[in-house]
Amino acid sequence: MLLLFSNLQKRVIMKKVLRKNINAKALFISDDKSIESEFQNEFKELIVLNNKLFSSLNDIENSDIIILDFDLKKDFINEIMELIAKKLAFVPIIAIGSKQSEEYLEKAINLKAYTFLAKPYTKNQLGLSILMCLNQTQRSDKFKLSEGVYYDKYKDQFFDKTNSMIEFTRLEKGFLKLLIDRLDEMTDYDMIQEEVWKGKKMSIFTMRNIVNKIRIKTYYDIIRNHSGRGYTIDLSNYSK
Repeated sequence: MLLLFSNLQKRVIMKKVLRKNINAKALFISDDKSIESEFQNEFKELIVLNNKLFSSLNDIENSDIIILDFDLKKDFINEIMELIAKKLAFVPIIAIGSKQSEEYLEKAINLKAYTFLAKPYTKNQLGLSILMCLNQTQRSDKFKLSEGVYYDKYKDQFFDKTNSMIEFTRLEKGFLKLLIDRLDEMTDYDMIQEEVWKGKKMSIFTMRNIVNKIRIKTYYDIIRNHSGRGYTIDLSNYSK
């Protein structure tokens, strides 16, 4: 059945949609002076910063969502993108800009942005994008371990207690993901070689080296070694 909405009905619907964002802390990094007046009543907290106002990581680390304007100075945007990649990969991002150029789209993809909106956009378009982004990223996609370490399935990344991304190698990450997929099942050497090393030769010393490096980057008991049989992931503080 096709539903047709009048302009009035659409405005009422969007008002309800925007109201659902009220508990979120939103950070706009933009020079657009209209943002504060248009969105000041739509969020629990609204912060609008540009390259002159931005000072440190403290400005953005507690945000629920970041709206990043690519029209700001290129050097500043590159600095922000580097900061996000290192420290804030867990924060959902919406990118905006005055042109839908290959450069802007590539930046949005590199940031793993939820979407890119080309100007001019309406308040309702941006508001709906924010709502959908928050709904998508606030799902139960985190596999929580001990000492604040967790795996974000949506981002496909591991993070520490400060929400900083843990930089694993491909083999380290693949090994941990295999153990998580199998939870409390024993994962033997043959399966590790087949699934992580893709059938290539793997020595026991190489395996031990991978385990030690993961422990150094996280905590010792994240991997349980069952002598001569295989490994399991630490489930002592596991919760979904």
